[in-house]
Amino acid sequence: MRERLDNASKKGNLKNMATAVLGIPKEVCPPFEIGPAGALFGGSSVVNAKLISSDKMLILELASMLDTQLLAVLESRTKSEFAETRRKIWPKYIRSARALSDTVNNLMSESQIAIIAEVAINTLKEDLEKQHGIRFDEKLIDQTMFTLWVMIKIRSMGRKIHDAGEPSDMDADLKLNRDYQLHLLWTQFHIDCVVAAMKFRKSVPGDVQEVICEGLRTAVNVYAIMKDALRLRRPELQASLEAALPWDEEDEELLASSMRDMNALSDSIDN
Repeated sequence: MRERLDNASKKGNLKNMATAVLGIPKEVCPPFEIGPAGALFGGSSVVNAKLISSDKMLILELASMLDTQLLAVLESRTKSEFAETRRKIWPKYIRSARALSDTVNNLMSESQIAIIAEVAINTLKEDLEKQHGIRFDEKLIDQTMFTLWVMIKIRSMGRKIHDAGEPSDMDADLKLNRDYQLHLLWTQFHIDCVVAAMKFRKSVPGDVQEVICEGLRTAVNVYAIMKDALRLRRPELQASLEAALPWDEEDEELLASSMRDMNALSDSIDN
C-alpha cells in the first residue's frame, strides 16, 4: 500500500511539473468566482435589457433546464422524498448551473452581472414579502432573507479576495476553492427551489420547507471558507475577520445535518 502511495505521489509530482512547463493553469475556474448564476438570475428582466435576441434565447433555454430539475424536486410531498429526488437530480443541476454561469460570464461584463445580481436579489426580497401565509412559512421566508443578505456579503468578500492577490499556500487555496464551489452550489440550489416554487406557484409542505431552510444555511459555510481564503492572502486581517454572522447553536446543529447530506453528494460535483 505504501509503495502504491509513493508511486502515486511521484506521478502527481511529474504531472505538476509537466503542467508548470506547459503553462497550463492549475484552476479550472477563477478562484472564488462569484456565482453561479441560478434560476433567479436567468429570469431577470435586466438580462433581457442587456443582451441581443440570440443571447437572450440561449440564457432562457439554459434557465429552462434548471426549471425542469427544480420542478422535479418540488413535486416532493415529504422530507425523505425531497432528499431522494434532490440526490438524483443534483449532478444534472450542477451541470446546468455551470452552463448558465459560464454563458453569462462569457456574454456579460462583471459590472453588468453585479447589477443583475443586485436587482434579482431585491426582486426576490419583494416577492418573498408577499408569500407570508400563502406559499411559505415565516421561518422559510426569514431564512431566505437572511441567506440573501449573506450572499451580498459573499459578493463583497469575493472582491476582497480578488484584490488581495496570490495566496501564500496554493494547495490549501485550491482545496478551499473546491469546498467553496460545492457549498455555493448547494446554497444556490435551495435559493432556486424557493424561486421556482414562487414562479410556478408550487405549494411546499412544511417538512420540505424545513429541509430547504437547512440547505439555505450553508451560505454561512461559504462565507467562512472565503474568510479562510482571504487570510491566506492577507494574514494581518485575522482580527478583523473574527466578527461572526448571527448564528446560534440550533443553526449549527441544522448546518451539521445539512453537511452530512452534502458529504454523500460531494463526489458528484466532479461528474
